[in-house]
Amino acid sequence: MNFLRILFPCLLLCSWNLMYADEEVDTAKHDPAEYLSNTLPVLYINTVDEAPIVDKENYIEGSYYLDANGCGDYESVGTVEEPLPLLIKGRGNATWRYPKKPYRLKLDSKASLLGMPKSKHWILLAAYSDWLAHGRNYLAFKISEKMEMPYTTRCVPCEVVLNGDYIGMYFLTEQIRIDKKRVNISEQEDGETDSTLITGGWLLEIDNYIEENQIRFIDPKKPDKYMKVTYHSPEELSEAQLSYLTEFINNVNVSVNTDDKASREWEEYIDIDALARFYMLEEALDHLEAFSGSSWFYKDRGENTKLIWGPIWDAGSTLGNRNQDVNTTNFIYKDEPDFAYNHWIEEIAKFPRFQIAIKKWWKKYRDEVYPTMQAEVDAYGELTEAALAADYLRWGDKSATQLWYYRNKYMRMLTNKRDFLASQWDIPADTINWVTYYSDTDLALPQGVNAYVAIKFNDNGVVVSPVQYIPANVGVLLQGTNNFDEIAATPYEGETTTVSSILVGNVEPQVVNDGYVLFDNKFVLAPTDTPIEPHCCYIPVTSDDSTPTIANIIKEGDVDGDGVVTSSDVTCLYNYLLNGDSNDIVNEDQDGDGIITAADITIVYNILLGE
Repeated sequence: MNFLRILFPCLLLCSWNLMYADEEVDTAKHDPAEYLSNTLPVLYINTVDEAPIVDKENYIEGSYYLDANGCGDYESVGTVEEPLPLLIKGRGNATWRYPKKPYRLKLDSKASLLGMPKSKHWILLAAYSDWLAHGRNYLAFKISEKMEMPYTTRCVPCEVVLNGDYIGMYFLTEQIRIDKKRVNISEQEDGETDSTLITGGWLLEIDNYIEENQIRFIDPKKPDKYMKVTYHSPEELSEAQLSYLTEFINNVNVSVNTDDKASREWEEYIDIDALARFYMLEEALDHLEAFSGSSWFYKDRGENTKLIWGPIWDAGSTLGNRNQDVNTTNFIYKDEPDFAYNHWIEEIAKFPRFQIAIKKWWKKYRDEVYPTMQAEVDAYGELTEAALAADYLRWGDKSATQLWYYRNKYMRMLTNKRDFLASQWDIPADTINWVTYYSDTDLALPQGVNAYVAIKFNDNGVVVSPVQYIPANVGVLLQGTNNFDEIAATPYEGETTTVSSILVGNVEPQVVNDGYVLFDNKFVLAPTDTPIEPHCCYIPVTSDDSTPTIANIIKEGDVDGDGVVTSSDVTCLYNYLLNGDSNDIVNEDQDGDGIITAADITIVYNILLGE
């Protein structure tokens, strides 16, 4: 087993190397005057004695200046006469093997570049080949911003001149770091031993590659697939830090992979709402490597703080890169690539509470974010078209000349994925068996619709009693209708009785903080801030925290709560009428008149007789 744990990651790394073999590099200089599009800011970098940047481990000394080039509201930094000092080295994994290299920059002092917050640490992402070309990261970050992620990595396209050589269009991008303007959590010192301080902050990543600063273990649901969690901050761990992190991640691993999907133990470690938002972002992008590589998450200091997923990074395997046929769609955890394995998310997606939490962010994406994306794609195309043409002259990357194709492909993919998710999450009307409803006036029941109000909530489930109309200001369960039916506002004119109910609701949209909602034909304890549609209602939390299923919601005729109508139901009612014995009774009142009489026994008898 130990041999396999070593061999598997090595084979994985070799497969990547074969996929992205080194390409020949053009070492001739390309005169900026002949290549610059002059439509984007230009970053000029010069290394000492024009030393080449040959690896990802060693920084090379140099200087830089940034010419805003009259673009937007950006400000120039430094000048050709007075450049500012920096260090530069290579970065990336597969992308480092392309002729056009990505780089990591470390400035001598903090600077605000292209409108982004001050920092010493920056990334130059190379737009080369279909894998990272032409806006996948850029558009992914736009969607992330619109989804209101706690932090989205900022990036701005620019052109770069290195040692007098025009090297094309790049994305000047923030490096993911703990910082008040980036991942805003408490920073933990390397080698910390204080038990009160090692609970956070942790800046972590599910990784595809073997790194020294990493813990590795087997995913129990995928025993042949090695899981690697890289710790980026702190970078050098004491035994106490390593022990804490290993135990914490192992607890996550075990709790996520439980077969009991009613369990909430995993929520002790993972913020359910934050993960639902991040997952929705990854699904919208159809991210091939989601939860397998470059999947970042973090934990702030504190015994009870939880893992927060994000920011999104390395979106090269999004927006149609999973399937060349963008009409082919599935959930991201259903189609794993050969070189990467999605960890945890497939199991987490089985928890009903997570499914409820997803719907909140799905609605936001569907209604607010997706409708803006055509404009974002068009704006990106107009912004970069000339620079990409110049980049093509420099590198001969044919995909750079097909901007129209990529813009169309991006939108087709976004649209097809939205349609797929709608087919899964916007449940067709004829599949809904029960809905909840709320009215501010007494309404007549539509023909063929039954209504129930909840009168008890206990270990046997939700106890409901039938009503002949929809009473005002009382939430009801309706059977025989669905969320898409229009309920005619016909005033109820028959005899009314006082109805009490633990179902509550409002005619305006509301948010559930603690309560049970009807989901997939069962009541499930809703996550914090679950949205409730207008005219719907929910069951607030009581001292009982069980999750009753729809089978436990008692229908007319069933007295003892076993889900079927038998002679024992008659016996239960009869004993109650004789001596008040209610030990076996769940639903006493059968005819909805508010009192227990022989008429209730008659109803049960008739049901037994099939009448």
